[in-house]
Amino acid sequence: MRCAIFNLEDAYKNFFAKRASLPTFKSKYRRQSYRTNCIKSTYKGREYSNIQIDLINNKIKLPKLGLVDIRGYRNLEVINGNIVNATVIKETTGKYYVSVVVEEIEILEKKVIPTNIVGIDLGIKDLVITSDGEKYSNPKEITKHEKRLKRIQRKLSRQIKGSKNYLKTKEKISKIHIKIKNSRKHNIIKIVNKLASEHDIIVSEKLNVKGMIKNHNLAKMVTDASFSKICELLKWKTRIKGKYYYQVDTYYPSSKTCSRCSEKTEITNNLNIRNWVCEKCKEEHDRDINASINIMFEGLRLHYGMN
Repeated sequence: MRCAIFNLEDAYKNFFAKRASLPTFKSKYRRQSYRTNCIKSTYKGREYSNIQIDLINNKIKLPKLGLVDIRGYRNLEVINGNIVNATVIKETTGKYYVSVVVEEIEILEKKVIPTNIVGIDLGIKDLVITSDGEKYSNPKEITKHEKRLKRIQRKLSRQIKGSKNYLKTKEKISKIHIKIKNSRKHNIIKIVNKLASEHDIIVSEKLNVKGMIKNHNLAKMVTDASFSKICELLKWKTRIKGKYYYQVDTYYPSSKTCSRCSEKTEITNNLNIRNWVCEKCKEEHDRDINASINIMFEGLRLHYGMN
């Protein structure tokens, strides 16, 4: 009951701050969850807790449920820190998850002395383009499953809401969305880990994602690319590794500037032009690599200007 009141308070705070819509009751067709706080006590010199995790035997003790088998935490034998609460979630796919919040002291690595830097340009055709000339392709997970997803959604629209067949079809749709989400997340983490391990300073552009989504021709692709998630993970990963991450201004003309002579051009306003030649120095540029090099130079200015 206590957690429910706190959740309601947070929901109304978000509503009045115009971060969310008016709170409503949960729908039985969506994800179901409940949260319980960790309560500790001491009796005759022995400590007791209503939430306990045994990673060696893969068990978790939850209030009113007792010991429950779990999977996960393969690389851990014990959790260091104080358990704050646990949230039990039933996904629309029918699978159950438990999310445990643990309070622990964050140990950050000492700041490294930077020896290399990389600028990255985020795009739709290629997800990440580095100033080293390396390109990470965009798997376009939504496009891969779009045809099947549309077919199953049409089937769902013809079924009676709440019927057994309706719920089975909804579960199929949920499984596809979970697969898209997990595949996208795996690809992003792999890219971020590689960038954070190989470079000491990482610089990216600060994209106006909300503005980009308003373009209906690009909205689906921008959402699928998860630019904000990439930047968020880069910021977190470089922080714990003691490295540096900067974002250049949204309106910095990285695509319009020649990375060799700094001459500006308007030819790149046409997004279909992927290669162009500078009118001043006659250097031929790949649009995305040129932008990432300019972002790298701006990152150098930001780093040595701040320190």
